[in-house]
Amino acid sequence: MKEFFHSIKFKILICVAALLAGLMTYVAINVGAQSGPEQILNTLTYPFTAAANWIADGVSGFIDKLVNADTYKSQNDELSAKLTEMYKHTMDYESLKNENEQLREMLGLKEKNKDFAFSEPCDIIARNANDLYGGFTISSGSSSGLSLNDPVVTSVGLVGRITSIADNYAKVTTIISPQVKVGVFTMRSKATGVIENDLESAKKGLCLMSDILKDADIKEGDIIFTSGKSGLFPDDILVGTVTEVYDDPNGLSKHALIKPAVDIFGVTSAFVVTDFDGKGIPFEINE
Repeated sequence: MKEFFHSIKFKILICVAALLAGLMTYVAINVGAQSGPEQILNTLTYPFTAAANWIADGVSGFIDKLVNADTYKSQNDELSAKLTEMYKHTMDYESLKNENEQLREMLGLKEKNKDFAFSEPCDIIARNANDLYGGFTISSGSSSGLSLNDPVVTSVGLVGRITSIADNYAKVTTIISPQVKVGVFTMRSKATGVIENDLESAKKGLCLMSDILKDADIKEGDIIFTSGKSGLFPDDILVGTVTEVYDDPNGLSKHALIKPAVDIFGVTSAFVVTDFDGKGIPFEINE
């Protein structure tokens, strides 16, 4: 026995006992009242306790949803109604804003052209995707005082003319179409001509100005306005800007390509000029 107390095994046992005593003392100080066995038991049972708590929470949530389903539905319906009302107010505001902007445009046109009689603002309600010339349908017709061949404009300039009409809508042919012919002149030099479009110019989204005298002073950048000589269109309505001038093959006249002032394919609303000084029988147009 005496030899055992002096052996290496005994010394190892003493070290292990001292280590365990120190560990138990540390746990007692840092954990508080829990004993070592309690700590071990809690560690072993922790996964089962956590799983039970998770199941309990899930069951509680399910029961809560089941019991309070009507309350939650009522709250959701109330929230949806509020969102719908807010959306409606936003749409009303945008509509009023657009309407005010259109009225300001019409007043501006009226100030510049005191002899003009305008329709109410007309929305574009349809476009023909296959129409190379950008024709469209507007939301007003003969019941609103519109007539066949009435000019269609925006605050920027000329758009086209009405070529078909019903009680509550009208079809508009634009100024890049061969169906629209209008006398024009240059603001700078007063050189005159006629918008007589063809397929090639329309493919480029441009108007073709013809019947320009060979020695006329016209060049790229010139601003083009209607001359009002035909009785179909009023005078001094902006048409566009010259982008190119070239001689006619006959050598007796010139042609000019005109970029329209109005974005023909992007316009969303317009006005119809229902009356103006000098309005009369239009010259013949091949339909």
